[in-house]
Amino acid sequence: MLIGLMKGICIFYYWTWFIWPFVFVISLIYAISSTVKDENASLISGIVASISLLIILAAVVYPTFN
Repeated sequence: MLIGLMKGICIFYYWTWFIWPFVFVISLIYAISSTVKDENASLISGIVASISLLIILAAVVYPTFN
């Protein structure tokens, strides 16, 4: 089940590989800077950074499962 999900994420990443590194870096920087500036910062940018890292790592690790 999870291997099939990783395969789907991997295929999705291969078609949109040029977007995810930028999404990860920009959202991580925004999450850190908003956390430092404000105590009640939103967690949305941190969640976006974690999802983009999940997509990148799933695409990197999936070929080892075949």
